[in-house]
Amino acid sequence: MVYESSYESGRQPFLPDTKRGNWLNPQDFIYAGISLVFRIDIISMSLLASFDTGVLVLIPVYLLGMVIYTVPLMVLQSYMGQFSSSGFISAFRLSPIFKGIGFVSLITNIFILAYHSIFAMVPLLYMFASFNPTLPWSCEGFKTWAQNLTESEEINICNVYIRNETEPDISANDTSSNDTSSYVFINHHIPSVLYFQYLFHDLKVFRYDDFDFSMSWQLILCALMVWAIIAVIVYKFFQTEVIGTIVRYSVLVVIGLMVFFLIAFSFLPGSGHVFSHLFTMRWRDIVTGIITIPMHGMAAFGPGWGIFLTLSSFNKFRTNVIKQSCLIALGQFVVMIGLDFLTNLSETFFSEKTNGDYYAQVEHMWILYLSTGSVLTHFPWANLWSIIFYFMLFWSSVLLMILQLHTILTSILDEFDFLREKKLQVAYGLIGFLAAVSIYFTSNHGLTYFSALAIDTYNTQTAINLLLILIVLWIYGRERFQRDFEFMTSHRFSTWNVYILRFVAPLGMVLALIGGFFISHYEHKITSLVIDVCAIIFIAIPWLGIPGFVIYQMSRSMGSLKMRFLRCCRPTDWYPVEAEEKQKYEQLVGSVEITQTLSELKDEEVI
Repeated sequence: MVYESSYESGRQPFLPDTKRGNWLNPQDFIYAGISLVFRIDIISMSLLASFDTGVLVLIPVYLLGMVIYTVPLMVLQSYMGQFSSSGFISAFRLSPIFKGIGFVSLITNIFILAYHSIFAMVPLLYMFASFNPTLPWSCEGFKTWAQNLTESEEINICNVYIRNETEPDISANDTSSNDTSSYVFINHHIPSVLYFQYLFHDLKVFRYDDFDFSMSWQLILCALMVWAIIAVIVYKFFQTEVIGTIVRYSVLVVIGLMVFFLIAFSFLPGSGHVFSHLFTMRWRDIVTGIITIPMHGMAAFGPGWGIFLTLSSFNKFRTNVIKQSCLIALGQFVVMIGLDFLTNLSETFFSEKTNGDYYAQVEHMWILYLSTGSVLTHFPWANLWSIIFYFMLFWSSVLLMILQLHTILTSILDEFDFLREKKLQVAYGLIGFLAAVSIYFTSNHGLTYFSALAIDTYNTQTAINLLLILIVLWIYGRERFQRDFEFMTSHRFSTWNVYILRFVAPLGMVLALIGGFFISHYEHKITSLVIDVCAIIFIAIPWLGIPGFVIYQMSRSMGSLKMRFLRCCRPTDWYPVEAEEKQKYEQLVGSVEITQTLSELKDEEVI
């Protein structure tokens, strides 16, 4: 046998959860996968955006990333989830010695969900503020609350600084002087960003120097409202079939609104510059696009590791995950292009407001979340469009939070069967913990420094993907993986794709990890003590669980170290949970001559 039962291995048997449910419609998995790219924070915060890059560069680069990274990894995770019908902890029955990865993912996902609530509470705050008769960040509303502005903040897009004739000026054709020391760069602030800073009274947020701790009561209320909404959804609609229906219609609504705002933003001043650059190609764009391939891959799998794996576990056993993974990757590409265009159109509009002055710029901060509010004031019925726009951002973030919470709870209940009768209590206990932790991220310190945690979790996801490739394609083995995959889907996962995952994708991941560690080191040099402590507790220390679980599993076995390792790597209860499919799989495995190293244990070696 290619697997042994839990009774043979002396481990606790895996008990499938018969009430976990499946997708009501096979397309629900596709919509759920597309919604994972609603990590608008990555694009808005310039961690992923390929700003100012033409489509001629962006499309081939993204397609290259799909072939060598995104789709193969999606298929690999889908295989583990769909074949095992379990979440990102129990799916490591494939190689039980590495189950520590599942527990690392659990702790990291919970913490990510706590700070990622920022991207639901901020648009909720702006959505409520948009109900004022006059938008607070419009030039008219700006005057009602903007008091005691600094000299720097007096220069904003409501009060564009125009150089007088006595100030130095230079054009591209003026080479009469090489002295540029007297030229002053002017930074124009954005009222919608200043409004957010005003909530903290001291106007000190997004500053990387020493400043006093301050919290916004408005953001605290919005944070509590976000978790209250999620708690109601958990109580009323937290069955997989219902969640799939909610996701399906929500994705269609969000994409529809995105297309609407793309059309509306296309009529803004300066939009012609964005569209004229669509079909340009520069070497800088090509290099930048290739470098961002791993970051595109990160966005494709959501804010935490194992979400996609668990979502695929709700598929029917015979679902063709290759086709679905390709459709998901293409859908995600469309969403990323749309969000990228919205960001570019906003940036170009602000550039037009400064009359194209080479030595003038506009302060950009969380472009889609904060800066775009001032763009919306230039539309007729600005309040209405502001409400709808921030609802789009709010609901896309809440939708992603619901899916992540659902996958976390599913993985917990799959692994710990004694908690299944207490699902609601576990869910509310988790929501209460998340709400409490998220309160810190309503402070100026939390909002300014949480980017260090985002980079740390990015490194964690990349490292786990590397381990996943090692476990499935090297330890479990290419032949057995291809055999299982063909049995599950009636489609073969090509050998050349396996080799890409074995040799090409890891190189990109290693380079991405190196870059990520450098960025993380820089971020933690300027961050706060609380963020450093959180990173240690929720991200660094859990990694000790992986070697710790290896040592624990090997200590329970007998024999030489090599034999203990080989035995603990053997799959346990690795078969389809459906009785009919399990019987067919056992017949298939029984008729195949196993030659891999891990299954070559001689009778006299087995303890």
